[in-house]
Amino acid sequence: MRAFLGWFIVALSGFFVVAAISDLVSGNLGEEGPGVLAGMAVFFTIVGVLGYRLATSKTPQSVAQSPEQRILAVAKQMQGRVTLAEVVLHCQLETEQARAHLREMIRKGLAELHLSDQGDEVYMFAGFAPETKETAKDPLD
Repeated sequence: MRAFLGWFIVALSGFFVVAAISDLVSGNLGEEGPGVLAGMAVFFTIVGVLGYRLATSKTPQSVAQSPEQRILAVAKQMQGRVTLAEVVLHCQLETEQARAHLREMIRKGLAELHLSDQGDEVYMFAGFAPETKETAKDPLD
């Protein structure tokens, strides 16, 4: 919707700019003087540029997040514990892609791999676990 509105503003402004310049060039000034037509051309040029910026700008929702960012968002939502299946489902990744990203996050120290009692892999993101924050202590103590 935002892009449509922006392009509509560009088209409408373009029409008025062309009309004002056409009247200036042809000498068809009517009741307006050349200053008014020139002012209209400048005004609608500025409005058209702003419309273009609106049409091409990205909203926060449309900005693509990296797979790591999507995984971290899911981990935060799940209070720091996620399974491979949850990551595949919520992050729209293929299984092997999700597994590779999770392994890379373990390598970087962002996550730890744990096994549930049933033998399922559970990836623990300590930074999002409630008990991690509750038991945090001053590093200088």
